[in-house]
Amino acid sequence: MKALLIVAIILLAFTMAFSQGVAGSGVTAEMRTEANRYYTASDWPNAVAAYEKIVSLEPGNPNANYRLGLSFLNLDKTTEAQTHLEKAMAFSPNPVFALGLARAYARAGNKAKTFETLDKSTKVGGISPETLIAEKDFAKWRDDLAFRDLIAKSDMAVNPCKASQEYRQFDFWIGEWDVKNQQGVPSGSSSIQLILGNCTIFENWSGGGGSNGKSFNIYDANDKKWHQTYVDDKGTFTRYVGGLVNGEMVLTADRVTGGKKSMAKMTFSKMPNGDVRQYGENSIDEGKTWTTSFDLIYTRKKR
Repeated sequence: MKALLIVAIILLAFTMAFSQGVAGSGVTAEMRTEANRYYTASDWPNAVAAYEKIVSLEPGNPNANYRLGLSFLNLDKTTEAQTHLEKAMAFSPNPVFALGLARAYARAGNKAKTFETLDKSTKVGGISPETLIAEKDFAKWRDDLAFRDLIAKSDMAVNPCKASQEYRQFDFWIGEWDVKNQQGVPSGSSSIQLILGNCTIFENWSGGGGSNGKSFNIYDANDKKWHQTYVDDKGTFTRYVGGLVNGEMVLTADRVTGGKKSMAKMTFSKMPNGDVRQYGENSIDEGKTWTTSFDLIYTRKKR
């Protein structure tokens, strides 16, 4: 879904840019509207004719060259498609243009150029692995090791958090958990999910007493710290900040309750057996001394 949304946004931007065009080029709004109508209707012969007129007046228009190239490609005229898709990619390198050009090279049987173009796409945002795998023009290389490597590389480009060790520091908390206190009394359950391109850890807490809470947890590459924003059904709103300390995730927050300032601290520890301990503390003297507020053990739910 994320990849489709990104592509849709890019294509919308291209359409808007194309509709504006180059002032004084001689291309009228009617010409652009007509070309766009043929293109969106998949009327490729008329789309070719319409975009050839525009490109003749605006040879440096990347979007017009892209659409002309793709129209040629849909007519199986790979040589003409390559010519205009190469121009589009040269004028405005981006993953959408790269995909079109790679398809043209693949259609012509040029494996080296196809792979070279796909590799270049990883440097300008990348193409989603799902798109690469589903593309019929690449079907003959789906089991090729080099193609599989390109898929992995594209995955890292589209989902950069996957490639960052910092974003993976809190992964030990991900899972479906039963939560008990140190005396073994059930306290609730929690579903900890990895979302938003593996960049964000999403907590869904269901307390044994009927309380519910949620939090977003993310590493900020700017300040090099982890941040948690927690809210619950009682109106609680807390912002924590911190990071790894000796292998444990330690997050602290400043609070004001009833006009009195305090601090909260949570320490998440991965246990040798795979369980996770969440140890909560409070301080009313600016962190000089701490008192225990809770001590919980997360045990993975049995399937």
